[in-house]
Amino acid sequence: MGVTWRAWRRGLEGGVLAAVALIWGFPTLWVLYATFAGTGHTSGFTLGNLAGALQTAPFGEYTVNTIIIVGTLLLTQGIVGLIVGFILARYDFPGKSIVTAIFLLQIVVPVYAVLIQDYQIVQGLHLLNTRLGIMLPYAVSGIAVVAFRQAFRAVPRELEEAARLDGYDMLGVFRRVYLPRVGPAAIAFAVISVTFHWTDFLWPLIVTNSDAARPVVVGLALLAEASESGLQWNLLAAGTAIVIIPVLIVFVVGTRRILAAFTSTFDWR
Repeated sequence: MGVTWRAWRRGLEGGVLAAVALIWGFPTLWVLYATFAGTGHTSGFTLGNLAGALQTAPFGEYTVNTIIIVGTLLLTQGIVGLIVGFILARYDFPGKSIVTAIFLLQIVVPVYAVLIQDYQIVQGLHLLNTRLGIMLPYAVSGIAVVAFRQAFRAVPRELEEAARLDGYDMLGVFRRVYLPRVGPAAIAFAVISVTFHWTDFLWPLIVTNSDAARPVVVGLALLAEASESGLQWNLLAAGTAIVIIPVLIVFVVGTRRILAAFTSTFDWR
């Protein structure tokens, strides 16, 4: 009886999770179906909708802009997060708790709460309508700093002491002892950074006014507003697919590693 109840409960939990996942993922499934399903005289699988979306708006240029912005931010935030996280984890200095609180505050406070101030700074530096202007407010990531800080704090001090006895300086200790152990934190941070900046809309919309710097999400919004697209849902779905397919591929390929990285990085008990 107990075994039957446990099996029934697992089945119920699995059914509920499957239903929630289906409801949550239905818009994405519908977008993919509308993108690759034929319309009118065409039936079955087709790439015509993607071709039509690419002809309606310069999604190639938008995609290149997005890759440059996302990749540069990932590299910049990662380097700063590694350095600052290591210092906060392994060194004591006056005001350390205040510095840590500032980075935590950056996570808590919505980025759009300081949108006007960010715009004024970018405008004063004459960086409007540039990729650098889009990236500047995000150059330092509180999530990266906190994630790497937690990863470095988990490394036993004995390993550092052993490396010092072997004659390594601080840079050697960092490279041989600490850096190899931040893989999960790096994966977790990379997923957060890439997905956020790949889909960021409001800030790039405000600071760009031409295709030279616009990312793909802003291009999708302009496609939806374009008079020539009207209510052609297949073209809008294709434009949306151009935005979401790269992210979906990353998640499908690396689901297990991503989940393991989040579990180990943000389990701070």
